[in-house]
Amino acid sequence: MIFLKALRVIFFSLAGMIVIVGFVIIQHNVWAFSLGTGAQISVVFTPEPMPTPLPWTLKDKILEAKALLAGVTLKVGKTNIVYTEDRIGGASITKKTLKEPEKEIALAALNTDTGEISIIKIVKHGGELIAPTGWIISITPRANGIRWNAWNTAFQVELPKQQIIIANLYPDDTKKIIKYIFYAPYSSDLHRPELINAGQQYISDTVTEALAELKTAGTGSIAMSGSSVHDVWSNRTKFFERIPMLEQSDLTEFLIDPQITTERIYTIIGTNGNQAFANTCNSSSACGWVQFTPATYKTIAKMYPSARLVTDFVSGAADHVNSIKAAILLYDYNLRGIIKTNGQKVLQDPRLEEYLAASYNGSPSRATKSLSASILSSVTDWIDALTSKKGGLASETRGYLVKLRYLQEHSL
Repeated sequence: MIFLKALRVIFFSLAGMIVIVGFVIIQHNVWAFSLGTGAQISVVFTPEPMPTPLPWTLKDKILEAKALLAGVTLKVGKTNIVYTEDRIGGASITKKTLKEPEKEIALAALNTDTGEISIIKIVKHGGELIAPTGWIISITPRANGIRWNAWNTAFQVELPKQQIIIANLYPDDTKKIIKYIFYAPYSSDLHRPELINAGQQYISDTVTEALAELKTAGTGSIAMSGSSVHDVWSNRTKFFERIPMLEQSDLTEFLIDPQITTERIYTIIGTNGNQAFANTCNSSSACGWVQFTPATYKTIAKMYPSARLVTDFVSGAADHVNSIKAAILLYDYNLRGIIKTNGQKVLQDPRLEEYLAASYNGSPSRATKSLSASILSSVTDWIDALTSKKGGLASETRGYLVKLRYLQEHSL
């Protein structure tokens, strides 16, 4: 593209003739041409100045926000306020009743033009957000209907302009003792290649570190007697890189837009690093970014003592490297049952990751029953070999495998 920067035309008389000399500055070249007898124009081209690169990254600013939010105190009320939100699943919409006391939440707002960070406090009053004077802040609802999502609520700043929320300090009172959680909440403002790529790299590095620690510990494989866990699984790292994506992605959102949904998880991990999903537990007490339950974690720690998993479940589930080690060991443990049922040939089965993922998410027995039934009845897709009522895969696990197949097809 050529940008016109300047045009100067000078008229003067030379030997009775009018001479026109003009300079047009565009890119680096010089053009000269005549406009009639005795008239000449010189056109000079110079480059359009490139915009100056930002002297900071979003990761830099999130770290700065963490320092600024340190020491901030927040008020939390004592009386619960009841409110409702929509929950969308497929074609149905239901009302979910929620209750929570009024509370202050501290937000770190970044001016994307200047790089300046402002710390403000908002008030959550039931489902209502009360912003300070001069600010208009809204919440972007997720495709599944969730608006308020504790420390991962998607805030959007409408006024002042050029402001985005890059972090918040949230007073979590779910256990009656207030715990301040610093977090960079997901929003479309942070959905950028810088953070998506950072999330992908972080997951890959964590799996590599977990396998390296298992190698150093000399942890033996239960599935493959005489082999180490590291040797059995080191060429299948993608199996474990996908687990956080499978566990933390919502199926309703995934079916609507799988790309945005997977990038959302990468963004959260890219912005929060080892704190991503660290404080997340579901209604089944599955905790952390790979959603371990206390009973399963205890079993794996007992079966693989040399791995020296963190003794305390809550701390162990929150620790990314430790929980990935536990996930690798659980895959190894479940593989033993799959081999026992189907023989060593299953190791070359292209659907091996599906069998292991189904065992991880649901029940290993349901996975092996479905697999055996598919072989006996020559069903094309093993998932459909048995209904859940007959011991086949549960509907949640079927959705889990829909997500897995997408990740496999796109090498994610």
